[in-house]
Amino acid sequence: MIAISVKGVCMRMKEAFSVFPRKLRSGKIVFYYQCYDINGKRSSGLSTGQITKTAARAYCMRLYREGILFPSTKLHIPTFEEYARNWWDWDTSEYLKNQKGRKDITKSYADNCAKMVKNQILPYFGKTPLDKITSGDINKWLLGFKERTVVNSEGKKEIKSYKNTYANTVFGTFWLMLNEAVNRGIISKNPAASVKKLKNDCRAIEIITPAEVRLLFPQNWKTVWDDDKVSYLGNKLAACTGMRAGEILGLRGEYIFDEYIHVCAQYDEYGYRPTKTKENRNIPVAPVVLNEIRRLALENNNGYVFSLDGGKTPVTRKLLYKKFHRALNRIGVDSKEIQRRGLTIHSWRHFFNTTLQMANVALSKVQSVTGHKSERMTERYTHFDAKEFTEVRGVQEALLLPEKTSKRKKVS
Repeated sequence: MIAISVKGVCMRMKEAFSVFPRKLRSGKIVFYYQCYDINGKRSSGLSTGQITKTAARAYCMRLYREGILFPSTKLHIPTFEEYARNWWDWDTSEYLKNQKGRKDITKSYADNCAKMVKNQILPYFGKTPLDKITSGDINKWLLGFKERTVVNSEGKKEIKSYKNTYANTVFGTFWLMLNEAVNRGIISKNPAASVKKLKNDCRAIEIITPAEVRLLFPQNWKTVWDDDKVSYLGNKLAACTGMRAGEILGLRGEYIFDEYIHVCAQYDEYGYRPTKTKENRNIPVAPVVLNEIRRLALENNNGYVFSLDGGKTPVTRKLLYKKFHRALNRIGVDSKEIQRRGLTIHSWRHFFNTTLQMANVALSKVQSVTGHKSERMTERYTHFDAKEFTEVRGVQEALLLPEKTSKRKKVS
């Protein structure tokens, strides 16, 4: 209430609106509001779709400024653009604040979702009220990823085809946001619920062969990698450990031990942060590799091992990719073949995982080394004992030692 004085008489004026919480059938608390028109007529409870009082008042103030606070016939249903505003903003999103208390969410995930909303959803559904989005519209939009008209960097329109896997990822984000609108009482049902995902079109992975590995890492490695020791050893470590690119970049000298490397962080555009799975692991490394890595760490003052500024910061992921592709070119794998096989730094994970399994290394050990999560992973290898992983080092030596030596050495 606001008190004013007119000719000495104190009068009270009603506020434009009031907000209050309401518990939905799902158990979720959503704030509703009531307001008065110019004749003093009071509305029934109207959903703001917000889960905090502050956000609900901000929502009502925006409706008030736009002159649509009191609906003439029914509740104001926001357009998808209105609804999605700041949805994935790391600092201000009410949805993310609510989710952070329930599960691990990374800023990279939020940023990726924000890009998908901006580039793939808003252009088609931004101006559409949530209750006007239909299953048919969503199905047509999803099928359209095969031939999508986009504006390139030169401002010209062109036809671009997206993989089904990417389209399904975008669809998943859209589904989540629409389902939350149901939970908030803005719409009665999720129009995406009856839309089926596109078929999986992931191509078969053609891993790097052992013969190619030996060509990539010869004794005279400079013939393949020039004088770039950082890229050479970064790729070599990936080949014999299956470490993710971010984990390699995040490796510091303090985490290199006599028989293994301790993986506890990654480094990317978001800085130095926990590993993808939020779990640490130890990877046994054969002396043939570990000694070279330790020397490089000492050269970089035991800071970031793969660095060009004395260990202060690691090199970029782009550099590792670029030099890896150049090295492949040097051993006879041209750019067209690289693209056909989809060879990237991540290919080393597929290569090492497959190599360990072909050498009959126990699956639980493979998972422990590569960091793959599985419900069936036993607790036996949670606490690392280097003596239990001798066959892993045997596989590494067989891959990287010269051909004659590796043939004499048996892998247990």
